[in-house]
Amino acid sequence: MGNTGRRAAATLLCSVLSAAPLRSEPMVCPDSVVSVTSGSSHVAETVCEAAAFAEEMFGQCNVPSLDRPVAIHVVEDLLDGCVALYHCGNDKIEVLTPGKVDERRDPDGAFSFLPSKDYFRSIIVHELSHAAFDSVPCPFSSCAAANEYVAYSMQVMSLSEEEQRTFAARADLDRKVSRDELSKMILYFAPHRFAQRAWTHLQQRDDPCAFIGQITDGTVLLDREHF
Repeated sequence: MGNTGRRAAATLLCSVLSAAPLRSEPMVCPDSVVSVTSGSSHVAETVCEAAAFAEEMFGQCNVPSLDRPVAIHVVEDLLDGCVALYHCGNDKIEVLTPGKVDERRDPDGAFSFLPSKDYFRSIIVHELSHAAFDSVPCPFSSCAAANEYVAYSMQVMSLSEEEQRTFAARADLDRKVSRDELSKMILYFAPHRFAQRAWTHLQQRDDPCAFIGQITDGTVLLDREHF
């Protein structure tokens, strides 16, 4: 697997790596199951704002609700290539500080055009989508494609309408996108292209949020078992 594949796989796989030491007590976000541990109260407030927006959006677009506590830790370092990680089954998210995210973000990536704050907030939405998707049954050994399809879709949906239009224009996909283009292979080796194809594919559905619901209730399967 090349460097791009390793970075994508690292972002997708559940991590057991420890992060930089934490220097503050957790802050519970208002009216939320999400808590934040950060050395900066301003960053913690930004995370809580993003979490509140994510939870409201999940309820409107058929993403399972976060019905259990989820802890977000803002850290100074993560596995090479990662800006954030959801620890599968542990209800824990690690995300780099906004400054470290800026240092590590891909200048040619699908989200590279976003202002720093908007990108950071969208990352929080993406990772909380993984936490929400953790409750979705998977008939295979892994449902990575479906998981990331939902997470990237929610990430883009969290952007302003103008930013969504820019994201779509940069994807340059003026054609129908098939489910075959949403495979794990593309996800692992070209995650930014997967994100662009996922959003384009979703926008081509008659009712995008109904389609998300079909994924989360198991009616639509984007993954396949590999033998």
